[in-house]
Amino acid sequence: MVYLHTNKSLLFTGEQLYYKVYALKSESNTLSTFSKMAYVELIGENGDIIFRHKIRLKNGVGQGEFFIPVTVPSGNYKLIGYTQWMKNFGLNHFYKSDIGLINPFQSDQQAIVQKIQDSISPSIKTIEHTTLKENLEPNPFFSFELSKKEFSTRERGLLVLRSLQKEVLNGSYSVSIRKIDSLGGPELSSAQSYVKKHNSQSVGKASLETPSHLPELRGELISGTITPKDPGFALEEEEVALSIPGKQFVLKLTRTNSAGDFYFNLNQEYLNSKAHVQILGENRDKYDLQINEQPSIDYGALQFNKLQISPKMTDLILKRSVHNQVENAFIELKQDTVVPISQTLPIYRTYSKIYDLDDYTRFSTVRETASEVLEHVWVLKQNDGHEVLKVRSGDYDIASNLLPLVLMDGLLIQNHSDVIDFDAKRIKRIHISREDCVVNSIIYNGIIAMETLEGSFPEEFNRDYIKVVELFAPLPTKKYFNQKYHQATRSDTDQIPDFREQLLWLPQVNLDSDSSSLEFYTSDVLGTYEVSFEGFTAQGNPISWKETFVVK
Repeated sequence: MVYLHTNKSLLFTGEQLYYKVYALKSESNTLSTFSKMAYVELIGENGDIIFRHKIRLKNGVGQGEFFIPVTVPSGNYKLIGYTQWMKNFGLNHFYKSDIGLINPFQSDQQAIVQKIQDSISPSIKTIEHTTLKENLEPNPFFSFELSKKEFSTRERGLLVLRSLQKEVLNGSYSVSIRKIDSLGGPELSSAQSYVKKHNSQSVGKASLETPSHLPELRGELISGTITPKDPGFALEEEEVALSIPGKQFVLKLTRTNSAGDFYFNLNQEYLNSKAHVQILGENRDKYDLQINEQPSIDYGALQFNKLQISPKMTDLILKRSVHNQVENAFIELKQDTVVPISQTLPIYRTYSKIYDLDDYTRFSTVRETASEVLEHVWVLKQNDGHEVLKVRSGDYDIASNLLPLVLMDGLLIQNHSDVIDFDAKRIKRIHISREDCVVNSIIYNGIIAMETLEGSFPEEFNRDYIKVVELFAPLPTKKYFNQKYHQATRSDTDQIPDFREQLLWLPQVNLDSDSSSLEFYTSDVLGTYEVSFEGFTAQGNPISWKETFVVK
């Protein structure tokens, strides 16, 4: 199952919805490493998908965020979380929570306007209902302590966590500190309440003998099919390559099955959203290639919360909207940072020699560069008249019939003549490996990987047998901005308005010892704030704790 810890359930345009994904084993509630990808969607009452995110899971957890644009109308929405494997068990197994959204810039608010003007809608919860009235169970695993219960504006605060049992250090936890919404909103599910509700529900299981959806066990799963243009051609054992160009390029090779289906498991992070897929070999022009799209999910059975507003809330809505606009005006000074992708070195990135061509005499073509600069690399004219690049694997070995793996900006090059006379002045460096390279049982005699100055070769290179597809890429991991004020030194944000209502969002709380302190700073916005701590111990115990404080 999947649980999402979100920062809030009522949002305005111009605000961020933050969430952390917990993928759990249904039997034990422990973090699951079964699926490496999770999916999060925001669905409107009319079935529109406001966003659909793919989240990379590491040790069962991941994170994401969505900025609410002015194009999203006021209304009632559902936040959905699931994995590909969970789709085999139906919608009842998905995570679902209500999200209310107010767009103060639209003139028509009939979707959420209150019909009876002088009464408070029962769907709108008061401050007491959204905070401590939730029946949370006693917590024997942590003790929590706020440095103060009353703060002034722009004051430093501390949340001290003390672990009461050593095994909790290996769990995963997240923290949100936000202003309690005077407008109310749908109830936020705690980890405790969600697990209790999930365990009490009687939901059927699908047959695992013939699952319709494969689990993403090793990473992101991309599938496709080849279809022969001539029915006489076999579908099985055709080699297919997927290249994601760029500095941190990804190359995957696979083979088709008897039905012409093929699968790529992407266990590497990447930045480029475009992939180049091609059938390898002499028969590459004799097939049509298609990448499978994930079928849409039927959300017709969803039941939505009914958020309502009244004219009495006009001042509250206006004030919050102004705060959001001011915060967004200074967003460049409060930027989140993208965590660099992890460096992985598969076999095709282990090189024995790297030639930075600026260190050598420049020649006009790759052909001349291979002859004059690259050791153990040459151009060979085959019996059929085609020219190929060759790499000598040993000092006296020139007899191998195998060809090297040739890459240009990460794109696999099948026909070497496409690059043999390429303008070498556009090439920044050339990587050479003289070792045999085996990628998914496909053997190459060495590697020649060229890198252009602009990195634009894949965009310029067009062949009928290469299909360029837009990937549904996972969100990058971010480190979220955390405002700090220091008395001794002035920061860039000390002199600008601070209308943050979200004081802290920390999707991964690192517990290195029995006692840890989390720092936050209050803003210029007065009111009551809530600290929400959620997560799961390594043994699967759900942890939920809430506390409030006041900024005066």
